[in-house]
Amino acid sequence: MKRWILIVSVLLAAVACKKSEIVPPDTEDPTPQPSKNENELIADSVFLFSKEIYYWQDKIGSVTYDMFNPLQYLKPEALNTAKAVIGAVRNYNEWDKAKGYSYAENYSGDGASSKAAMVEFSYGFDVKPAWKTRTPDAPIAANFEGWYVSYVYPDSDAGKKGVQRGMKLLSVDGTPMGNTAAAVAILNNMLYYETLKSVNAQFLKPNGDTLQVNISITSFVPNSLLYASIFTTPKSKKVGYLVYNFFDRLSDSKAQLDSLFNAFRAQHLDAVVIDLRYNRGGYTETQDYLTNHVAPLSAHNKLMYRYHFNSNLQTGNYTALKTRYPASRVFALDYASNNIKFNTLTSLNTDKIYIITSNETASSSELFINNLKPQLGEKLVLIGDDVTRGKPVGFFPIHLFKKVTFWTVSFMTKNGQDEAVPYEGFVPDYLVYDAVDRPWGDVSEECLSAAIKLVDGLEVPRSSHLIVPSRSIIPSPHSQRLRKERMTDNMLLTREE
Repeated sequence: MKRWILIVSVLLAAVACKKSEIVPPDTEDPTPQPSKNENELIADSVFLFSKEIYYWQDKIGSVTYDMFNPLQYLKPEALNTAKAVIGAVRNYNEWDKAKGYSYAENYSGDGASSKAAMVEFSYGFDVKPAWKTRTPDAPIAANFEGWYVSYVYPDSDAGKKGVQRGMKLLSVDGTPMGNTAAAVAILNNMLYYETLKSVNAQFLKPNGDTLQVNISITSFVPNSLLYASIFTTPKSKKVGYLVYNFFDRLSDSKAQLDSLFNAFRAQHLDAVVIDLRYNRGGYTETQDYLTNHVAPLSAHNKLMYRYHFNSNLQTGNYTALKTRYPASRVFALDYASNNIKFNTLTSLNTDKIYIITSNETASSSELFINNLKPQLGEKLVLIGDDVTRGKPVGFFPIHLFKKVTFWTVSFMTKNGQDEAVPYEGFVPDYLVYDAVDRPWGDVSEECLSAAIKLVDGLEVPRSSHLIVPSRSIIPSPHSQRLRKERMTDNMLLTREE
């Protein structure tokens, strides 16, 4: 059975979205010119593909090769050339320019396969600042509490050596992890640039003990379901809680999701809390599956969402793109095949669904929220410390010479009410501090605590519906904490032919 994968960034969430085939053939540039070197062909290809498939055709559609002049963006390295050209492409849409949806990365062709488990090569955890004044908009000055582990994958090197959410990162190779440019530089070199392959790190556990451990970048298969539990509120309400950190391949998490929701249904829950605060996207097929687990039975067979493409893709006018796909594979870009419907054969039948979010909630996670809004209305409640990313668009991965993979926005998704994820992101109904210094499932953690209070009918202050001011630790742009974008930071949809 043949498969091809769509990746959305609304991505489809977040958000930006992607479409990816199963390991496409790595042919050369669609119009190779022997007189040009590989780097020049990469520059040409990024422009030519983008001109054809870029979602916003109102401006780039009339741009000629000479007008764009891709060779003016040549850099010594292939990746930097691709980044420079895609950066120029982003200028043709204000939101792409502002948010950087379209991007280029080192070749990731093998990662597009839907047959193998999603392997990650990293430290397998991330950190986030905590604040002494526990409000979402706490001031920066003298309020920094420290860097805390926001999440960790159990099968990563850090996870295997005891690192857990809620631990404070005290030092790395002897350097204190404070509110300093030096600390931020180390974190960027570890978690973004990944030039520090192994470090000696000291952590402070919530119980006051310390953990001194050498941790390294290793290969592992991340587990998307980081935590799940069922608990009873002070007013005897039953609540199901799950932390879903990214939408992995459905085959990798289907059994876990089925087991978990069978347990949820058996307990006749009053509410469910879905924690997507660090979920930056993944496969739309898995998003569909999770949505169908929690959507009401009344949604069955209704439109969940629809893909929208530019006129070139709608009419089959994508000559360059066809060079990346076998002749036997046809893009199903017609109107009907891009209508994704609800398949709610079972339901939790809960009063409300609470979703915990942050500004890292993106792509497939935002698609998840957008799909449920028309079906649940006020029964869908968002709790978080910031607006979500705001990513209603997606793209196809294009591989060049096994050197570069680039993603240029190629489609948008809209829910059953023909609404896209807002570019500004979703504003939480309740603006609540992300208590990163608390472990998963701690009912005193502010976001989870707010959900419990709401389930019990208690007061929680609402959002002001203003975008939360950015709280970068270091004012200098050269010292900002950077976050690496990965393939699963998008929306990936699997379809079968």
